[in-house]
Amino acid sequence: MTTRRLLAATAVAASLAAPVAAPAHEGHAHGGEEPKPVVTTAAPTLETSSSDFELVAVAQGRTLLVHLDRFATNEPVNGATVEVSADGEAATASPVSGEEGVYRLDPSWLSKPGSHEVTVSVTAADAADLLIGTLEVPASAAEGQTGGAQGVSAVLGQVRNDSGLMLGAVMVFLLGVLTTVALTQRGRTRTVAGAALVGIGLLLASGAAFAHGGEDHSHGDEDKGKAAAVPTGATGASESPRRLPDGSLYVPKPSQRLLSVRTIVAKPQEAAQTVQLIGQVIADPNGGGHVQATQSGRIEPGDKGLPYVGQRVEAGQILAYIAPAVTFVDRSGIQQQIATVEQELVIAESRLQRLRKLEGSVPQRDIEEAEANLNGLRKRRAALSPALTTKEALRAPISGVVTANNIKAGQVVEGRDQVLFEIVDPSRLMVEAVAFDPRVANAIKAATAMTADGTSLSLELLGSSLALRQQAIPLLFRIGNPPSGLGVGQPVRLVAQVQGTASGIVLPRQSVVRNASGQPIVWQHDTPQRFVARPVRTQPVDGNTVLILAGVEPGARIVTDGAGLLNQVR
Repeated sequence: MTTRRLLAATAVAASLAAPVAAPAHEGHAHGGEEPKPVVTTAAPTLETSSSDFELVAVAQGRTLLVHLDRFATNEPVNGATVEVSADGEAATASPVSGEEGVYRLDPSWLSKPGSHEVTVSVTAADAADLLIGTLEVPASAAEGQTGGAQGVSAVLGQVRNDSGLMLGAVMVFLLGVLTTVALTQRGRTRTVAGAALVGIGLLLASGAAFAHGGEDHSHGDEDKGKAAAVPTGATGASESPRRLPDGSLYVPKPSQRLLSVRTIVAKPQEAAQTVQLIGQVIADPNGGGHVQATQSGRIEPGDKGLPYVGQRVEAGQILAYIAPAVTFVDRSGIQQQIATVEQELVIAESRLQRLRKLEGSVPQRDIEEAEANLNGLRKRRAALSPALTTKEALRAPISGVVTANNIKAGQVVEGRDQVLFEIVDPSRLMVEAVAFDPRVANAIKAATAMTADGTSLSLELLGSSLALRQQAIPLLFRIGNPPSGLGVGQPVRLVAQVQGTASGIVLPRQSVVRNASGQPIVWQHDTPQRFVARPVRTQPVDGNTVLILAGVEPGARIVTDGAGLLNQVR
C-alpha cells in the first residue's frame, strides 16, 4: 500500500513539475519577434544606438570603455565629445591613445551592483545625439572592483543579491529536509516527503529554477530606443568572435575594428538588366607582333643576348641573328663561283688598262664597255661573298613586352612558319567574347569584365563578327587603361548591360559571400555586436557591384568590407 501511494504521489508531483518547467526555458520569446540567442559577455556591457551613432560600453574593473561608431557605416568616430551620466554623476570620457573611436572614464557608480540608467551625450564634428541605455553590474563584478569579501561572507553576499542563487539555495535546503524526513519517518509522512522530494528533483532537473536569466518577454516595438538586452556574466574569458547557435555571429567591437568591418544602409534602386558572357584577353592586332626567320640558319645572340619573356623591347631592336645554314655542296659551289668571278675580274681590269693606254686610237665605246664589264664583275663578287658570312638580323616589329621566346642559342631553325618571338604592347589589349543569342549581341550598351583575382576591366564594344564560331557570335571589346599584370589568353567573365531595368538593392560585389553549402549570402549588422546571414538572389550590375533582387529589406545595414572575414568565423 505504501509503495502504491509513493508511486501515485510521484506521478502527481511530476505532472505538476512538467508544466512549470515547459514555459520557462531559456531564450523563449513571447512576442511576435524572431527569438534572438542569449549572448553571455565577459564583462558588463551596454549596447545602444541612434540614427547617427552606435555605442557599446564595456565595464572593465573601475573603467568604462566606450566604443563609438557611425550607425550607417560602422566607421569609428574620432575627436568626439562623449559625456556619460548615471546615478546623478556626469563625467566626460577621454579618447584612448592609439585606438580609433574608443573613449574611457572611471565613474564611481560603476562599483555599485545593480541596474544603472546611463545617458550618453555625443557631440561630433557633423552631428550630435543623446543615447540612453541600461548597464547591469552584477554583484560579483562590483565586488571584484572593490576588492570583494572573502570566505563565507562573500558567498552569502552573492546569494543575497542574486534571486536565482537564492531560489537554488532554498531548493537545496528543502531537499535536505525532505531527505531527512523520508529516511527517518514512516507511514503517510514518509510517502508525502518522498513524493515532494521527487517533484523538487524533477523541477531542478528541468532547469526551471534558473530559466529566467535570459527569457525574452518583449512584445512588438515597446522596447524600441532602449539598450539592446545582452545578458552579462563576469566569466573572466577573453572576448572573441564566435558563431551563435542560430548561425548568427557575435563580434565584439574591438574585433570589428581589427577586421575593418564597414556597412552600408540598403536602399532600393533601379539598375540595368545584364547578361554574363565568357571571354579571354587577346592582343590588339596593331599592338602585337611575331618575329620569324626568312631563311634557315643557326641562332646567334645579339649584342645584349637573347631577350627573355617579360623583357621590354623597342621597335627595331635586334633580338638575335641567324647565320645562314649552307651545306658543304652549296658552299663549294659558291666558292667556285667566287673564284670564277675573281678570275674574270683580273682579265677585265687588264683589258681596261690596255684600252686606256690606247685612248684616242681605239673607239671610246670599247673603253666604256670594258669599264661596264669590270663594274658588273665587282657587283657579282660582292653579291656572292656575303652568302657565306652575312647574318640575318631579327628585329622587334613593335615596342612592347616579349611574351614568348621559342629559341635558344645555337638552335637551327628552318622554314618561315616557325614563330621565334611574340611581342605584345600591354597598353593595347582587347577582350574577345562569344554570345549565343543574336539579340544579346545587338543589344549590348556597355560592358565590364572581371578577372579571376577580382580585377575589374572597363570595356568598349568594337563590334561583332558576321561569321559564327561554333554556333556563337564573336564579340570584340577594347580594354580601357589595361592594368599591369594582365596577360594574353587570360579568361575573364563579362557583365554586359542590355536593354531594360531591374529593381533591387545595389551592393559592392565583395558584400556577397557564400556559406558552407555554396549559397550566396550577405551579412546584416543586426545589433551593435551581432551579425546575421541573409540568403540572397543576385544579378551582376558590373564588375564591381551586384543587384540584390531578394533577401534584403530596405534600411538594413549590410556589411561591405570584411564580409569574407566574418564568413570565416566559427
